[in-house]
Amino acid sequence: MKHPIMKLYNLINGCTALLVVALMTACSDKGGDSPDTGNTGTPDDDQTVAVGITTEVITRANVTTEFTSGAEMNIYPKTYGRLDAPNMVENVKATMGGSGWTIAPEIRIKKGQNAFLYAVAPFNAAYTDPAAIPVNITEQVDLLYSGEYVPASFTTHNVKLNMKHALALAAFNIASQGYTGAGTLTSLGISGEEVYTSGKMNVSTGKITVEGKDPLNVGVSKTVAAGGWNSDLPRVWVIPFSTKGKPATLTAVIDGKSYVIDFPEVEMRTGFQYVFHLVLTNTGLVFIPSMTEIVSLNVADDAMEAMEGYGILKFGFTGSTFTFPYFTGDNVFGTILPASGAGASYAIGGSLDLATPDTKDIVVETWNSTGFELNNLEGIESIDISGY
Repeated sequence: MKHPIMKLYNLINGCTALLVVALMTACSDKGGDSPDTGNTGTPDDDQTVAVGITTEVITRANVTTEFTSGAEMNIYPKTYGRLDAPNMVENVKATMGGSGWTIAPEIRIKKGQNAFLYAVAPFNAAYTDPAAIPVNITEQVDLLYSGEYVPASFTTHNVKLNMKHALALAAFNIASQGYTGAGTLTSLGISGEEVYTSGKMNVSTGKITVEGKDPLNVGVSKTVAAGGWNSDLPRVWVIPFSTKGKPATLTAVIDGKSYVIDFPEVEMRTGFQYVFHLVLTNTGLVFIPSMTEIVSLNVADDAMEAMEGYGILKFGFTGSTFTFPYFTGDNVFGTILPASGAGASYAIGGSLDLATPDTKDIVVETWNSTGFELNNLEGIESIDISGY
């Protein structure tokens, strides 16, 4: 029989062994990495969160659209709310998929930290400076920007970007009246003192600092119809421009002939679509100034109003400057064309300088006129009113 002291000694040893086993089991249950592996592991969910985004594309007249699957954009996650602040992560691309936007690489935020997001679409790896995004209208690509930064935090890490249009859209609807050609429109070109085709855009404001004036010509494949087109109008993205006191011209190539005509007075703004209406006759092509419409970028349909009061005057004229007749009526428009050389759109008190002073035929074509007056008969040798 064992001595009582030996019994106590054995009991203490047994408890010590059980305690060691229990401690080892507890450490194992925590799942911690062994210090020998060198693996520090990824941050726990309660330490950082990934930023997520949703978007809405804002257009005028309270109409919105959304990005489609496959769309991409640049994201600039700034450390504070300025474009020149450092990026938290470099070269971030967001891609639209079936379940929303995927951001790569991820933008992760710690507790007490914020990210200030700017964005521009479509994505371009060369867009490294959000204060100077290259703009090239000759590429005819829509350009969207986020505007003022959107803050993301640890608790509010899913944020919404309201994307805005940086450009304006010029749309053209052409109706024919008595035109006997095929009416095949193949090209539209825009030029003018205020018509720029390149520059740099600031993502926070959408402001474009204009730079270059490369030729702006857009290929088209449409056939001019008697009543104009109801949909699928030829459209050209432009850096917004004004023709108030600074003329701009449209060059339309129809049946191989180039028609060069002045735009009506217009002052374009970003995010709007400007629908210009024109009429083509055997005499020429002319804008209908009173029918210019300003609509949302989402509007795809159009309808031409009926034109009334069409008439032609023919003058035999000798001299170097032809003074336009004065036409009575509301919203009178038309064109003045010599037998050779460039013509001009009708304007009250306007005139047309001619290349040579020899005798020539001049055709004056108008709509909406109820009568006419000649304030200057100098050089006029004959008047044919049979078509008026």
